[in-house]
Amino acid sequence: MPSRSKAGDARSELDRSERLKRELAEFVTKGPLKEIFQTQQRIYFELSDPADEHEAENMLDWFLFDWFDDTGETVMGHFLASNPDIDGVDCEILRSWEDSINSVFELTSVGKNSLKLKDLDSEDTFEVITSVSLDRTPFKRGQYVAARLLSLNERFIFSGLQFIMADRESALEALQMRQALEELDSPEALDKARQEQCNAFCEYFGCTELSIPSRELNHKLQEFQDYIFTKRRDPETGMTAADMFQEKFGRELKVAEMPPPPESIRSVGEVTILCDEFEGLVLLPDYNRFKRVFEAARPDREVPDWQALVWNYIENPDIPIVAFERLAEKHPQQVEKVLRTLLKEKDFSIEHLYALLLHYKEPVEGFDDLKDDQRLWDAFSGNGNSFIDPDPKPRASSKGKAKPKAKATGKSERSASVGAGRAGGSKKSAKPKAVAKPRSKAAAGAKSSARKSARAVSSKRTSAKKR
Repeated sequence: MPSRSKAGDARSELDRSERLKRELAEFVTKGPLKEIFQTQQRIYFELSDPADEHEAENMLDWFLFDWFDDTGETVMGHFLASNPDIDGVDCEILRSWEDSINSVFELTSVGKNSLKLKDLDSEDTFEVITSVSLDRTPFKRGQYVAARLLSLNERFIFSGLQFIMADRESALEALQMRQALEELDSPEALDKARQEQCNAFCEYFGCTELSIPSRELNHKLQEFQDYIFTKRRDPETGMTAADMFQEKFGRELKVAEMPPPPESIRSVGEVTILCDEFEGLVLLPDYNRFKRVFEAARPDREVPDWQALVWNYIENPDIPIVAFERLAEKHPQQVEKVLRTLLKEKDFSIEHLYALLLHYKEPVEGFDDLKDDQRLWDAFSGNGNSFIDPDPKPRASSKGKAKPKAKATGKSERSASVGAGRAGGSKKSAKPKAVAKPRSKAAAGAKSSARKSARAVSSKRTSAKKR
């Protein structure tokens, strides 16, 4: 009887996990993440010919368990936020899947409905249960298999496809490739790639801000993308990014055609491509006119419709906070003065700049009054992080917080696209030909700390919304 009960429990666990995987797949292919998934899928298949018929399934498995958004939220996080009444056990399982194990294993034993695997990297062992009798599968003791494991209580289940390796040598080669991809997708590697993208932009265009007619945007971005992937050479190896891709994956890298810019960009006369050390490349519509608002002595006379323009920069979630951040560093008193006029609040302080931007860019139920966000900001951040560059010269004090650093819109060995916030390029680069005056280490550290504070406050607001 105990063995039957144990088998029944395993069957129930497997049924639950299969249901959850189906619901997750429908959530990303038909639900709120559909457009993001389709964009990632298009990029994945545009840049290199599919290696086999199973690529679509691999792509879905990658998106479900490896993708995260700009705030670091996973598919599971989005799913749970959309299903606040989900069963507690289901919630616990889904959260555990955020730490899936994608590796190469040696099969050390094969039972009727379970097998034991030894990770070639960590040497940890895992018991994997299946709903299929293993005497009808190709698995045999001593084989090597590449697979993703999801935890299920004290044991594990397979996710996606499993690939049996020909021998130990092939298994170790596959493991090395997976490790290389993980290194490329680490937060540190993404930060470095984002900086490389900015360096390459400075090399190619000779500046950190490029303002052009919006009709020329696609051409300029395509031109820059081609430079990054097919012309810019690593100073140590002499190889381009396309050469490295060919060497590492044995396939030709296809540089995707730039998609048309969004209507909000096409509809303006001028757009600025801006390099930011945290965000990478960002696109800012009418940015020169926006800057003039904070540089003019009389905005009402010098910048027509300035209030509508500034409100767009405040409310539009697609315009990153860095647009305000740079101006607040240069003209803190004028930014504060303009915002006081716009908000009709004579006591508004620049210390609450990021509370203001989060309030309008990420509206949350329960924080209907701006002062609610200001109080939350004060409680969480302590108003101790300043994005203003420390300067020995006398200067008005001005503090604020910044938008959290983007992690990535997606991860893929094929990701080769240039655009707002997307990184690319070789591992190292020559010194840029023209770079803005570097910030001091103190300023960079303060700015990074401020953005972490913003991420904490944004997360707290989101949690409040879920409750």
